[in-house]
Amino acid sequence: MATSGAAEILLRYDDDQELQHFETLFGNDFTIQAFASDRTALDYLASASKLPAAIILIPKQPDDHLESSLLEHAREQHAGILKILIGDAIALNLLVKLLDDQLIDRCFEKPVNPDVIRSHVLAAALTHEDQSPFPDNGQALEGPKPAILIVDDEPTATRYLSRQLEHMQTEFRVLSATSAEEALLTLRDDYGVAVVMTDQRMPGMHGKELLDELRQSHPTIVRILTSAWGEVDVAMDAVNEGRIFRYQKKPWYAGDLLILFRKALAHHRALVAARDISRSMAGQQFEELRRQRRARLLDQLSEKVDGYTGEPITADFLDALATIRTLPAQPPHLRASRETALEYDLVRDFVGLVCRHLDTLEPGPMPATLNRQAFDRALADAWENPGATSATQTPLTALCQSLATLLNASGLKRTDLDINQAGAHLNVANASALQIYSHLLAPITRLSRPLLEQQSAVLMLFVSTRLLAGDIDVTGGDQSLRFNLRLPARTD
Repeated sequence: MATSGAAEILLRYDDDQELQHFETLFGNDFTIQAFASDRTALDYLASASKLPAAIILIPKQPDDHLESSLLEHAREQHAGILKILIGDAIALNLLVKLLDDQLIDRCFEKPVNPDVIRSHVLAAALTHEDQSPFPDNGQALEGPKPAILIVDDEPTATRYLSRQLEHMQTEFRVLSATSAEEALLTLRDDYGVAVVMTDQRMPGMHGKELLDELRQSHPTIVRILTSAWGEVDVAMDAVNEGRIFRYQKKPWYAGDLLILFRKALAHHRALVAARDISRSMAGQQFEELRRQRRARLLDQLSEKVDGYTGEPITADFLDALATIRTLPAQPPHLRASRETALEYDLVRDFVGLVCRHLDTLEPGPMPATLNRQAFDRALADAWENPGATSATQTPLTALCQSLATLLNASGLKRTDLDINQAGAHLNVANASALQIYSHLLAPITRLSRPLLEQQSAVLMLFVSTRLLAGDIDVTGGDQSLRFNLRLPARTD
């Protein structure tokens, strides 16, 4: 028997032997609620305190459920429930009809692979609680009109279809590509593509491969596969694995495609809305994590760093990081912070690295010989040995090592620094912005040595500048950082 808390399946069956076989395969994995009629299944849904993760149908004949009241109810009222059909010899026309009417999400021919079914149901169970319907309000997205990209190696047919669709509506643009490779280039240059319909049989990358790639790189683009061939296996694979929106048979008819594309655009708007809401919620939740992380860093660094310099360097450093805009928080960032030791390891490893840097410092009086030439020599030594630290360092050598580390991390040269001496002050600034793709207060999913070294170099820039009795100004940008150091210098 399934353990308490196992994912629940609503099974709609017609044959007792099929029920027994299904329970033998999955009884230890899931909680199975089995029903021999749509009516009893609907009654259960109406009274259930928690909806099942999936509805699985095993009919005697696959077309028995074309007018299923259970599937229609699930489509209209419970769009988040995964719907799977398992049958014998499922015809392509039937598969297309069921998908087009949005009655099923997955379709498998017997005999099924139990591991595949388990994978789909478990994935649905994990995401079920986060799913929420986003009904289309018929409004187009603000900005330029969305685009439909049609990919086919027969350009004549594509051009004809494109002209027909452009004459029939003003809601979307129509783009075309003759290969998957050309389609990827189009997507790189046109950020308004909302729907991609691709032929399956093309030279080079096939249609399903293109859609599989788009699923990873452009998850809000709605994917449609089309073919002139009766490729049931390809259609099933695309539906079950590639998660396409529809399978469209050739030949194409502009009127039918116009209806399909309007549905696809509505689905695209729902995906974008879901993504934006998810990002907003993740961003709000990450703000609390950021405050907690900042507090822990302040608590563990202030005594060591601020006590060393006699000034609130740690707070200034963290305030500077907060001005750097990085990529927004996503659910994986939240999971990494909550479900792993990431937060503890981040603070521990960073504090340990900073303490090792501070232990090598020998603070002393301001060097009487600091001028442009002395600074250039120290920077050249640091550049020849980036990241190298001796048993002891002066504030000047620590400053130059930090600069070398930061420039190298951004792929910059020494010549990317603006260095000039004006009277009793030496000014050092970065002509090219430092690339800061992530930082201590940004969303992260894992720790890396380069991240910690870059961040410690920024902090040591603050520390060594203050030890040299100088001032530092930092300005954050989009994944970038600019600094301006003003150091007292000897006049000749």
